[in-house]
Amino acid sequence: MSQPRRRIVISGASSGIGFAVATRLCATDDVWLMGSSPDSARAALERLGSMGLRAAGASGVDVADEAAVDAAIAQAAEAMSGLDGVFVNAGMDGQAEPASGLDVAGFRRLLDVNVIGAFNVARSVLTRLTRPGTIVFNASANAVRPEANFLDYNASKAAVLSMAKTMALELGHEGVTVICLCPGYFPTRMTQEYLDDESTRDELLGLIPAGRFGELTEAGEVVDFLLSSSARFMTGSVVNLDGGRSI
Repeated sequence: MSQPRRRIVISGASSGIGFAVATRLCATDDVWLMGSSPDSARAALERLGSMGLRAAGASGVDVADEAAVDAAIAQAAEAMSGLDGVFVNAGMDGQAEPASGLDVAGFRRLLDVNVIGAFNVARSVLTRLTRPGTIVFNASANAVRPEANFLDYNASKAAVLSMAKTMALELGHEGVTVICLCPGYFPTRMTQEYLDDESTRDELLGLIPAGRFGELTEAGEVVDFLLSSSARFMTGSVVNLDGGRSI
C-alpha cells in the first residue's frame, strides 16, 4: 500500500543538503522550497524540473525576517492544504577567524540567520503543523564538537541543538516530534573551498574515522526517515551524520 504524500517545508532548499533533501522528497511528497532570494528559489524549482521532479511551490525569504517567514509559511500551508513537517535547514558559514579576529557585525548577522532564522521557521510552521507532525533542525557536527577558528558558527549551531531539545521537551505531549540532525562535511557550496584545497581536505579527512566525506544522497535518505512516522519516538534525539567525527 502506498504511503500518503507528506506536506513538507524545507528552508535553505536551493543548494547543498537542503536541495538534496528536496530532490529525495519531491518524488514522493508535496514539498515547498524556501530559498534565500526569489532568484535562488526559482532556480531550485527549475533545477528540479530538469530532473523530472516537481515541487508544490517556492518562496525567496530572508529567514531572519519574521514577517516574511510567516507569510511564506502561510502561503505554503495554503498551497498544500496543511503541513506535516519541516526541515529547518537555512544557514550561513562562519568567518573562519579566531575569536580575537571576529567581526561583531558579521557575528550578529550569522546569529540572526542561523539561530533566529531557525526559530522563525520552526515557530511559524508549528502554528500550522498537523499533529502528529515533525520538525527536523539541521545543526552541525560543530554543535557537538567545536572546530577552531569557527567560534561564531560553533556557537550558532550549539544554540540550534539546544533549541531542538527544548522544543522536544515542550511539544512531545502534543504529538510533535523534534529532532536535531548534526551533519559533518558534505560537498556543498559552503564547504567547497575547504574540500577543494588539498591540504585542508587531507586534514579534515584525518578527523573522520570513516575516511571520507558524506554524500548528499545520504543526507536526503536520513532526513526522509527522520520526517517519517517511523522516527516519532526519536523526539529529542541528536542524530550525528558525520562519519564518526564527533566521537
